[in-house]
Amino acid sequence: MTVRKNFTMPESSVYDLEELSRLLNKKQSQVIQELIEERMKKVEKQKKLDSLAKMSGMFSGLIPEHVDMQWIKSQDGH
Repeated sequence: MTVRKNFTMPESSVYDLEELSRLLNKKQSQVIQELIEERMKKVEKQKKLDSLAKMSGMFSGLIPEHVDMQWIKSQDGH
């Protein structure tokens, strides 16, 4: 479904949109749609990175620093 919207923007942005539309040989609405999609991909990626950054600190301190594979193997016999 498509929805009709009216936007107010500076004259320079209108010129840029017209130029992009001409250079890309696309309708202005297509140019705007593609720009929005590109920006949303960046926003979604940043959200995921932010979530990952929050999670990365959640597990610090759970395993003491001296515990590694060698230490675990040495504990098998005890």
